[in-house]
Amino acid sequence: MTNQRGDIPLERPKEDGLVETSSGHVVSLEYHRMLLDDPVRMDAYERAIRALVRPGDVVLDVGCGTGILAMLAARCGALRVHAVESTAVAALAAELVAANGLVDRVLVHRRDARRMEPPELVDLVISDFLGRYLIDDGMLPVMAATKRWCKPETRFCPERIRLMLAPVGDFFLRAVDLFTAPIYGLDFSGALPYALNTCYHADLRPEAIMSPPAEFGGYTPPDPPVPFDGTLTFTIARDGRLQALAGWFSANLAPDVVLSTEPGIETHWGQYLFPLPPHQVQAGDILSVHLWEQPVGADSVWHWEGRLARGADALWEFALRSISQLGHSFGAM
Repeated sequence: MTNQRGDIPLERPKEDGLVETSSGHVVSLEYHRMLLDDPVRMDAYERAIRALVRPGDVVLDVGCGTGILAMLAARCGALRVHAVESTAVAALAAELVAANGLVDRVLVHRRDARRMEPPELVDLVISDFLGRYLIDDGMLPVMAATKRWCKPETRFCPERIRLMLAPVGDFFLRAVDLFTAPIYGLDFSGALPYALNTCYHADLRPEAIMSPPAEFGGYTPPDPPVPFDGTLTFTIARDGRLQALAGWFSANLAPDVVLSTEPGIETHWGQYLFPLPPHQVQAGDILSVHLWEQPVGADSVWHWEGRLARGADALWEFALRSISQLGHSFGAM
C-alpha cells in the first residue's frame, strides 16, 4: 500500500518483525535514491566503514534508511548490525537485507531510536545524521539517545563534525537578486526584505569565497545538542559583490576519511546560505558576524547580524533571521 505522496509501502506483514511506529522524516523513495546516488557521500562512508569495522563488532546504524550503511558494515565483518529506522523505508531496508543474503547479520528495527530499548551494547555507531548545516536534519537528539547503546569504548562514524562559515559573492542568487531589478517595468524591491530573511540551498564554486573560511562550531556524538552561537570576523580578500554567508560541514568519518561539503565539492547537500544585502566590498574590508540558532519546537530559527567596516568607517549593518516578517519561511531547504 502506498500513500498519496508515492512513498514506499507503509504496511508490512507481521512476520517481517517490523514494529509499525512512525516518526522522523516522511519522504519518498526519490530522497533515498538521491543519497545512494551521491558518490562523494557513498565513497566516504564506504571507506570509513571499511576502516572502522572489526571482525565480531556489534554495530548500530541509526536512521538507516534503505540499510546501505548497515549492509556495508555486515559485509566488512560485523557480527551483527542493528539497523534502526523510524519511517516506512524500514520495510524496504528489510527487503534489501534479505535480497542480499544478510538477514543473519542485519536486524532491521522499525522503531524510534530515542525510545527503543537497546537489545545489546554496540562497538560502533554509524549514521548519516548530517543536515546541510548539520542541525537542519533534526537528528542530533537521536544521536544523543544512542548513548544508551554504548560501551565506554564505543566508536562513532562520524566521530566529529565541524561547521564552517565564509562570506561569498559574485554569483547569481536568484531568490534574492530577482527582486533587485524591475520585473516587466514594475518595482518588486519591497519583496527583498522577505527574501533576505530566509536561508537557501546553494552549489557554489570555490571562487565565490571572499575570505578564508572559519570554524563556526562543531559537534561530537553522542553529546546532547546545544544551540549554536558564535561570533566571527572575516577580512575580505578581494574586491567584489558580497551576497551571503555560506555554511558547510566537514565531517571526520574515520581516521584519514573526511567528508566535506565545501564549495567546489558536488554533493546532494551543497551549502547553506545566509543571505546579506548585496554590497560592493574591497580587499581589506572587515566583516563582523554574530550567528546563532534559536530552537523553536522541533525546528530552529537562525539569526545573523553584523557590520561591514572599511578602516574606522562602518559601511553598513544587518540583522536578519530565517523566518520572514510575514511569519513564513520562504526558502524550503
